[in-house]
Amino acid sequence: MKKTVLASALITAFVSGSAAAANVYDKDGATVDLYGRAVGMYYSSDDNSEKGDQSYFRFGAKAKSEINNDLYGLGVYETEVNASSKDEGLETRKAYAGLGGNFGEVTYGRQEGSFTLISDYTDTLEEFGADASGTGTDRFGTGKTSSVLKYAGEFSGLTVEASYQLDNNAVEQLDGDTSTSYGVAASYALPVGVKLGAGYNSGEGLEGTDDAEVTALSVAYDANNIYAALLYSMGENWKDKSGAETGTDYDGYEVVLGYNFGNGFSAQAVYNYLEADVSGTTADTEDYFVVGAYYKFNKNLRTYAEYKADQIDGNEDILAMAIRYDF
Repeated sequence: MKKTVLASALITAFVSGSAAAANVYDKDGATVDLYGRAVGMYYSSDDNSEKGDQSYFRFGAKAKSEINNDLYGLGVYETEVNASSKDEGLETRKAYAGLGGNFGEVTYGRQEGSFTLISDYTDTLEEFGADASGTGTDRFGTGKTSSVLKYAGEFSGLTVEASYQLDNNAVEQLDGDTSTSYGVAASYALPVGVKLGAGYNSGEGLEGTDDAEVTALSVAYDANNIYAALLYSMGENWKDKSGAETGTDYDGYEVVLGYNFGNGFSAQAVYNYLEADVSGTTADTEDYFVVGAYYKFNKNLRTYAEYKADQIDGNEDILAMAIRYDF
């Protein structure tokens, strides 16, 4: 591909903001698609550390090239710019490449671990949620993580994924080595709108501590304008990103109930609960409700509000209000 062609297409996409400019290259079996979003968002809260502008801009590119009738190459890059005054900066969300075919896809780079296949059942809110499932950016290979080798395949309603993180830079050992992690997950969709899933993830903790492990089971119903999902997670030592936890057991629940009114309006109610048990002493680490209302003007523009009611003493409620443009 000529560099001048791609550069011109990138500039056009940024300036025009047109959804029609998504496909910027399609020739000789090779395609490049651009996508992104601009979000203007404000947090209202009595907690000054949470209150204020949360606006951001996200941009991504997906490339695919046919090798032969049974094999293709692919590449994905996605970045995000936080536009708020509190935390400016550029963050690489995804950057990976690989091969695909009838067997599925094998990819390597910064991408979502296989456990995300299950946590996505209840990770449905625009801004909040997914705090009791065992996922988190760069935490033991469960969320968006670097150095991940991943397989994903779909076969007649059954989706299976397996991932191995070669280097977990978030958990650095005393001798300078980096930790590793791995995960497996499977999701099966029934023809009646019901979906079932199970996943497991394990990551090395710091030297002298136990490994971080989490197992999740999930079920969802998606039909008749209704979406309902339940996720149960159980594991140990996964919440502390540094990998320093040991002897800490977790039990968590995430519940989602949503309805699409069919006229652009939709609503969701979500509950997240996570309990930690350290040597027989239990404490709630996550306990909150979220109610959200959403309106889509068209396929590109939407506005929404989500209210997070935190039930843990000392934590303040947060109201997120936003307008989002997708291209």
